[in-house]
Amino acid sequence: MKVKTYSFGDIKKGMELIKEQYGPDTIIMGIKENNLSGHGWSKKACEISIAVEDEPAMAPEDYLIELRRGTEAVWQHTTGYLTDRLVSMEAEMIRDRMKTYPLTLKMFFLKMEKNGLDSRLALEIVSEVYAQIGQLADNSSKAAFFLKEAISRRIATADISDMEGPFVVLGPTGGGKTETVKKMAKMFADRGRPAEIIAFDPAKRSSYDELLGFSEDTGIPFQFTTTVEDLQAKVSEASAHTIVDVTGQMSLQRAAVLALGDYRKIIVLPAGMRDDRMERYLQEYKDGNPAGIVFSKLDEEEQLGNICGTMFRLGRPVCFLTRGTGYDDVSIVDKEVLVRMLIEGVL
Repeated sequence: MKVKTYSFGDIKKGMELIKEQYGPDTIIMGIKENNLSGHGWSKKACEISIAVEDEPAMAPEDYLIELRRGTEAVWQHTTGYLTDRLVSMEAEMIRDRMKTYPLTLKMFFLKMEKNGLDSRLALEIVSEVYAQIGQLADNSSKAAFFLKEAISRRIATADISDMEGPFVVLGPTGGGKTETVKKMAKMFADRGRPAEIIAFDPAKRSSYDELLGFSEDTGIPFQFTTTVEDLQAKVSEASAHTIVDVTGQMSLQRAAVLALGDYRKIIVLPAGMRDDRMERYLQEYKDGNPAGIVFSKLDEEEQLGNICGTMFRLGRPVCFLTRGTGYDDVSIVDKEVLVRMLIEGVL
């Protein structure tokens, strides 16, 4: 039991509040009236002392846990507030900066932003154009020409049609790898370059029927293997435009990459994959003679500016882009394609 003392403006009001909080059976230990006066005023007040049960002492470890929780909650709230405020300030600064640009560049900026490109990247591109041509950017034709150049400088490309293979196609499970292999083979065949497919899938054989059907439709040769040794033998006898479709299981991909040595690697990444996951996957094969990246499943993306931003940030050569399930749904990356994606929102 311990005593607590409270101050109130008057006794009646104080007793009502005490009983409301602690109950009607609260033990009153003492009441003291105070007559406060000075500087021409006077006021009566009172102190009421009551007996309350001792609150159990908190164990030291529980106290530390509660202290940490409280501290982390404060930091989380503060960090969230500051992050939101910085984002808001950055947006305001970008908007203010855009007010100084010619109308044509403002329109290009707004279209890129609308189509999903990060505002900072969009600002960097139009700023580069403005730095080059200044008020000549009022001319929409000149602005569009320099905009294409500024965009294309930010993305490296790799034309695999002029490269000698074989090509080893890697990518995460469900990322559109086998669809990409079919599109590549059809692209080579349409250009008069004899192509064939070798599929390596010792675990599920999931791509066998799909690729067999493709081979029957197109006449493009297809082989299947389930061992690393057989894969090595088949690839060593392959033509310049042989495409090796490796299962998505990571341990088997590593085994295939190790067995196939310096053959060119093409990494297929779905457009909806997060940038950090893409980066981790690319790091896995950074020393494996990569020819470039193929971004797949662009038809599943609402805003194509997002994938353009990803291409800017990753800084890896891009071979081509795929969409849909048709064998010809392939877009080679060039200035026109990039501008359509960023300005018009179409591929």
